[in-house]
Amino acid sequence: MLLAFNALAQDTVVPRRPKVGVVLSGGGAKGFAHIGALRVIEEAGIPIDYIAGTSMGSIIGGLYAVGYDPDMMQKLCTEQNWDMIIKDQIPRKFIPLEKRINERHYLVSVPYKNGQLKLKRSIVDGMYVNMLLTRLTMPAYKERNFSKLPVPFLCIGTDMISADPIEFTHGSLAQSIRSSMSIPFLFEPVEYQGYLLCDGGLTNNFPVRNVRDKGADIIIGVDLEIVKSDPEVLDNSLKVLERLISVVSQDESNKARNECDILIRPDIGKANMMSFNDFSPIIKCGEDGARKKFPELKRLADSLKALGPFEVERHHTQPVDRVTISGVQVEGIDDYNAGLVIAEFGDEFPAEFLIDDIETIIVKVYSQGYYSNVWYELVDTEKGNIIKVHCRNRSSLNFALGMHYDNNYGIGILLNMNARTKHFTYNVDLNFSDNPYFKAGATHRYTKMLSGTAEVTAMNLQTNLYNKKGNIQHALRLQSNALNLYFQVAPSVTQAIKLGIRFNYSMTKDLSYSAYNDLYEELSKHQFSPKLYFNYFFNNEDQTDFPRKGWNINMLAKCIMYDGVFSNSERQPIFTAQASIVKSFPIGQRNAFRLGVVGASRLGETIVEFDEDLFYIGGQSKMYYIDNIMSFTGLPFMTAYTEFAAFAKSAWQWNFYKNFYAIVSCDAGYIKNYMRLDELVKTLDALDTHEIPEEDYWQTYDDIMDSVEDMLTNRLDTWFVPKHFTMGAGLTLGYKTMFGPIELQLSKSNVVDSWSLFVNVGYWF
Repeated sequence: MLLAFNALAQDTVVPRRPKVGVVLSGGGAKGFAHIGALRVIEEAGIPIDYIAGTSMGSIIGGLYAVGYDPDMMQKLCTEQNWDMIIKDQIPRKFIPLEKRINERHYLVSVPYKNGQLKLKRSIVDGMYVNMLLTRLTMPAYKERNFSKLPVPFLCIGTDMISADPIEFTHGSLAQSIRSSMSIPFLFEPVEYQGYLLCDGGLTNNFPVRNVRDKGADIIIGVDLEIVKSDPEVLDNSLKVLERLISVVSQDESNKARNECDILIRPDIGKANMMSFNDFSPIIKCGEDGARKKFPELKRLADSLKALGPFEVERHHTQPVDRVTISGVQVEGIDDYNAGLVIAEFGDEFPAEFLIDDIETIIVKVYSQGYYSNVWYELVDTEKGNIIKVHCRNRSSLNFALGMHYDNNYGIGILLNMNARTKHFTYNVDLNFSDNPYFKAGATHRYTKMLSGTAEVTAMNLQTNLYNKKGNIQHALRLQSNALNLYFQVAPSVTQAIKLGIRFNYSMTKDLSYSAYNDLYEELSKHQFSPKLYFNYFFNNEDQTDFPRKGWNINMLAKCIMYDGVFSNSERQPIFTAQASIVKSFPIGQRNAFRLGVVGASRLGETIVEFDEDLFYIGGQSKMYYIDNIMSFTGLPFMTAYTEFAAFAKSAWQWNFYKNFYAIVSCDAGYIKNYMRLDELVKTLDALDTHEIPEEDYWQTYDDIMDSVEDMLTNRLDTWFVPKHFTMGAGLTLGYKTMFGPIELQLSKSNVVDSWSLFVNVGYWF
């Protein structure tokens, strides 16, 4: 082909300069190599008259067609949070408060539609990819004909209905590209222009023929496909999927390679289709691969110039950061929900919007969980620019499954059902575990900030309480059934105020009941206790499991009333107050420090027998079945039970290698632990049996009586004393997986002789 062009250069009459087309194959993150290849093609002085691509090639090709040069595209790569984009990670500041309070990660979530349970079509919706493509193609939003872009462009998608390749040359540039790069199972297929579209690589991963049909005389192809693969390389599902995509269209790709005049095949090394954070070395690989073909590229450029003078037009488009909007339209949902979406943009138009502000609104709409396939576009109309938001209603009924294990609560399997109507949300939890519970609730939203909830719960908790020696002192079983009614005011997505009443019927039983329990007035086995409560909650932490910055504040006050119908004696109302305030500070990119204070106090008659309304301290589990369980490093789960506690918490978190992390924690403060009464009773028994020498009898007896009086009094000046000081420290090693963290913690406290081992597998629920 090049010889023919050299011959043309010797003729005196040249009808026209041959048109050059550049074709970019798919390859996921490996497609960043196209940026480096385009840089070398430009350096050689070759004009680019057409550009086309599939999948990641469609993204790079589309951005080049809009006018971004390779340097700008590389800069744009550095500005993206690729983990957030690929995983559709919603920043916590946008997560609605209900989800933030009861945040969960399910192994599987299944919508119920048309009388059937249906698995999701993808891992993520691709909402962030939608927004990124809309933002980057916005400089050309008015142009719906891709042949009129600064560089004419086309891309390929695959229609999942007909299994045919679809060539995009008109319409929304962002959605055309999004359709082309919709990797099966990872991203939600795109419903666009009457098709159900996924990755174009399934049918035509290297659209050389399409560009030839558009009039290109010379084709430069950049191909990232693997023609053959060693079995050892296909060692995980991601590589198998990558190989599968290339295998399905292998025949078409082989023909396309043969039709290229210059074929560039970069060696990407160990990078795979999901190596988005390795964009810099991948771009360099693309540049190195193109430089091997530089002599051929330069000869082509010289041949074209020999035909006659021409100017190579290079564009240097900049991203758009703001637009003026005359209105908002919503497509795909009913008028009521559309009105809610439009209201997020305000009611004063025309108005200037930062693209950042538009994306914030889109994320807020998506994070509510009511809509899927959310994307927006800027449309030029006679009345000015309008924002058109596209979305679909999610299924109003969903079922989900979660699993978790820790050695405080044991194995848990959670089944969840969630249903929505226009004004109500219904939620049912059923936890099959060593400590099962059931919860069903209905929430009515009156306004954007005000809601009311009625909730029924039934819970069974069985746990061992340990003494100083680390031996089991009591085997406690608590069964609690409750009706909870409350109103909630949520001024923002970070804070809420609850005011409610909880009617609670509980049964508390010590399975290891012994003669030593005679010290107690009487073990309360059945109890009915209405509880008025006030709760303030604030959370603006950036992450759930490894927060690096932000506050977590939880304050709870109760007035607890008792009914003598269910107990042997009348009891006076008591008041409890508890608070936890924790602040996280980032230290560099991989470290964070957490510092907090915890306080709890109970006013009213002193109760030292097992009681649901005491404060139980110890353990590291976050699965608090009752709201008065407090974690404390170094203490076994619920080791201390008390009416008063005040302590500080600190932790240093270090993400030392990829998904591996370590946490060094230390808790210290004052806890009046009524578990010590058991030890005192045993000492009294030892006195009576003369196990203690006679000369120490009365001194020991006086010490015991002083300790009992000290522990039973409510005076603060008797519990902020050295003997109530408790301190614990521990080291946690953890690994983040897609199913949740895997953690091991070894800790020790000054009030327990033995070491504590805590094991956690999976997300909390």
